[in-house]
Amino acid sequence: MTDVALVGRAQRSWSARSLDERCREVRKVRDVFARYAQRIADVVVAETKKSPTDAWFADVVPNLDLFDYWTTDGAKFLAPEPAAISQLKFPKKKGAIHYEPVGIVGLITPWNYPAALVLRTLVPALVAGNAVLLKASEFTPETAKLIASIFAEVLPPALVTVVEGAGEAGEFVVDNSDHIVFIGSVATGRKVAVRAAQRLVSVSLELGGKDAAVVLADCDLDRTVAGVFWGAMSNSGQNCAAIERCYVERSLYSTFVARLAALAATTPVAPVATAAQDAVIRAHLEDAVARGATLHGSYPGPVILENVPEDALIATEETFGPVLPVWPVNSGFAGVETANKSQYGLGTSIWTSDIGRAEALAKIADCGVVTINNSACSGAMPFAPWSGRRHSGHGVTNSHLAMRELVRPKFVLTDRNTAPEVWWYPFDAESIELAQATVGWLVSGGLDKAKRTLGLLSSMKKRVASQVRWMDGNRQLPGG
Repeated sequence: MTDVALVGRAQRSWSARSLDERCREVRKVRDVFARYAQRIADVVVAETKKSPTDAWFADVVPNLDLFDYWTTDGAKFLAPEPAAISQLKFPKKKGAIHYEPVGIVGLITPWNYPAALVLRTLVPALVAGNAVLLKASEFTPETAKLIASIFAEVLPPALVTVVEGAGEAGEFVVDNSDHIVFIGSVATGRKVAVRAAQRLVSVSLELGGKDAAVVLADCDLDRTVAGVFWGAMSNSGQNCAAIERCYVERSLYSTFVARLAALAATTPVAPVATAAQDAVIRAHLEDAVARGATLHGSYPGPVILENVPEDALIATEETFGPVLPVWPVNSGFAGVETANKSQYGLGTSIWTSDIGRAEALAKIADCGVVTINNSACSGAMPFAPWSGRRHSGHGVTNSHLAMRELVRPKFVLTDRNTAPEVWWYPFDAESIELAQATVGWLVSGGLDKAKRTLGLLSSMKKRVASQVRWMDGNRQLPGG
């Protein structure tokens, strides 16, 4: 079993290095990663069965930007933040928030993007000064080991440690980490959260999705058909941000479905990665057909569905496959309102040539990510927060908000005041009088504030005098 003590020692030594040094070392890993690009793509394809294009554009290419961001602009979020301390209320004081690593970050990731989803947390965690216990999916062990070996070419041993196995390996990671980042199913996410809570350890959960596309009649039809189809079928739909529901304004509905069906008939997709996922997809399709749905296409190829009941499995549960149910709606507003009813709240895409209308709809979309005339692409943008609501989880990856989950804040206050604070001893009538005068001054305004300022100064003078008397008396005591 993994030597956690060794990981802890590696983390403490790593965090003792300066931020600039950590960034320099992680930037070197970027070059090693680029050198292994073909190998990474090959291993990802072998383990997930995805197409080489999916592997290159999801698990390889975007990660070069990720390394660049977190070792330059992203690292700036670790700088101490000066506090806005009023010198009137707190004289001669200054303070700053410092950000320190949490320690060992436990990272549990799924098989659908076995390089991209690992690096999304691994790189900022290391920049922040953490070590990482990586429990990747038991279906993609070679990708995890390859990534760890790439980092090991530059960074100290044990700083990135792979824990192999299934459920018991995940439990080990949860039990031996200072913060857990879990990406996976809702059911397993709940178990992780409960187990972490028993240790009072923080956890970030990126769970499932049932993302919706809302298509308005004035959209650019060619681009929208291509974009929605890609959003639904890329990686054979095995993406938490895949478009799994599509709502089209009624006047465009028939044309749009026909265009999607034509693509489904001519565009092959790779097989899904696991037998268990294949079984889920087939069960959802069988349920939909039994309840009157019309299918265009045939699984395991792409499938477009019409006439799907709103409470069908394929309409309510995460399918994670190359299938897309489509419904007509009376308006874009109705489409967004329907999208909001899902138990999931990861992303919504809105397709229209009227950007103002789309931005208004984005405000009422109850989800973590909204894309206008695109889908899922912001997941590859390290500066853009990726988060969900409801059953999609409460964690954040990407952006400075993700970095805040990988560090602990420490506030440091420096005081150069030589006088005693007014709230110190003695507790006497003058202290109460000053407190009351202060409240009155704080809530006053205009001419009344000017008047109360004089009263406050008078109360302050009395309070200082009472403290001086108390301190003078204290000096007369033995040892004073």
